[in-house]
Amino acid sequence: MRNTTEDVLIKKDIEPKTLESLKKAKQKFEEIFGDSRNAIGITAPTGLMILGDHTHYNDGILLSATLNSYTTVILRKRKDYEIKIYNAINETSREFNFFDMPSETDVYFKYVIGITRLLKADNLINRGFEALFVNDAPDCIGLGKFSSIQIAFLCAFRKAFRLNTDGLLNYVHKNELELLGKISNVAQHYTIRNSKKNKFYFIDLRTLQEKQYNYNSEYDVVILDTRNKIIDSLSICNERIEECEIGVKGLRLYIWGIKNLRDVNLEFLLRHIHMLPRRIFNRILYNVRERIRVEEAIDALKKKDYRAFGKIVSQSHWSLSADYELSDDTCDFIVRNSENIDCVYGSKMISCSQYRSTFQLVRKECAADYIDHITKLYYEKFKKELIAYRFQPAEGMREYTSKDLEKI
Repeated sequence: MRNTTEDVLIKKDIEPKTLESLKKAKQKFEEIFGDSRNAIGITAPTGLMILGDHTHYNDGILLSATLNSYTTVILRKRKDYEIKIYNAINETSREFNFFDMPSETDVYFKYVIGITRLLKADNLINRGFEALFVNDAPDCIGLGKFSSIQIAFLCAFRKAFRLNTDGLLNYVHKNELELLGKISNVAQHYTIRNSKKNKFYFIDLRTLQEKQYNYNSEYDVVILDTRNKIIDSLSICNERIEECEIGVKGLRLYIWGIKNLRDVNLEFLLRHIHMLPRRIFNRILYNVRERIRVEEAIDALKKKDYRAFGKIVSQSHWSLSADYELSDDTCDFIVRNSENIDCVYGSKMISCSQYRSTFQLVRKECAADYIDHITKLYYEKFKKELIAYRFQPAEGMREYTSKDLEKI
């Protein structure tokens, strides 16, 4: 018997969850646009920063992962100039002309139309298209969710309009710079596009050197969402960037030729502790020590010392809390009550999210018990429910041809 495309996709180690998402997206696309002939599909995982967050605007070194929570895009190029986009997350749509792209306030369409506008401005797309997208990641994951949506669309445009790959990923960064400012994290973009299954992804943002390190597949990633919204979260993150820039200017009085905090070592910083305002010193201290933590974490991964690795992850949280002042009582409570549990080998707040949330690396067989335990503790303390999600590490972005979609 001849294999169906679905059989072939499964043999290529496509997760059943990804395949199911593709099926549903294709069915909805056909319902809205009539059929899916000549359409292409993209799946892109959600990114999660593990270590090195808030060092990316100082040429940092970062360690990240992708989660099996995906953006799925089905897109087809049109022969005319009409653009039709359907958001299956909240069942909303936009229709407009290629030559008259609207301003947008909806958070999802803002990112998608922004990417479209940038590609049009550089004459990389020259016709209309129809597209459907969906992402099943919780909002508390933050920028990793929205980077996933943009990269899925960018890859769909590349496939449908036969674009050159070179430099294409920069359009996501350009789009986020316009919408978010310097908090845009290029490491997220490379992670989502390039990561491999059951791997931690490392990138040096000064040299763009990439490496991947084995993830212990015996552990799940547990996300805990307090649903406490952070007022002006974007402004807070961009404030930290400004404080670091002030610190660099101050340190240039004592060391010639530094470009940013990547060029500052711990010994030099500690010698000049009295030369900087305490708040600025603490921001720099976090950046410098976080770079050291990433290096130590990689060494632990090479040795398969996951317990040591987890301790470094938790240390990163406490530095974000004390030196960067980004955490709060709820996240600190979760980390404090998680890091000493034997089956949890790391706990940390999620950076650049609009909600107070944490991630934990938890042994699979006790993940359910851990969730039950921590949610009860949290309710006893704060009289509020804690929402828990379980994920596994996933591989990076994948493309599906129109022939693939025909037989799904």
